[in-house]
Amino acid sequence: MQSVQSNLISLRAVKKGERFIVKQIDDKDMRTQLLRFGLAEGSEAMCFERLPFGPVVIKHRRQEVAIGEELTKKIWVEVLAKQNYEEH
Repeated sequence: MQSVQSNLISLRAVKKGERFIVKQIDDKDMRTQLLRFGLAEGSEAMCFERLPFGPVVIKHRRQEVAIGEELTKKIWVEVLAKQNYEEH
């Protein structure tokens, strides 16, 4: 596992409505899967929904992607801002 910058948080900790930039993906297979959706390190997205003890649904461009709870702990992001998710 690579070292993580101190200003980053895991995707699991992102709150609904927050925009973020993906900074690091620790799981090689997940990195490949997300790339198929056009999501990679450096991509900007938004937390569209958080399900308790379940996936985090992110919105990137015009698509929503559900990422399982365990995998969200391996994706490191930098939070940008919170916005009203219903606007999109």
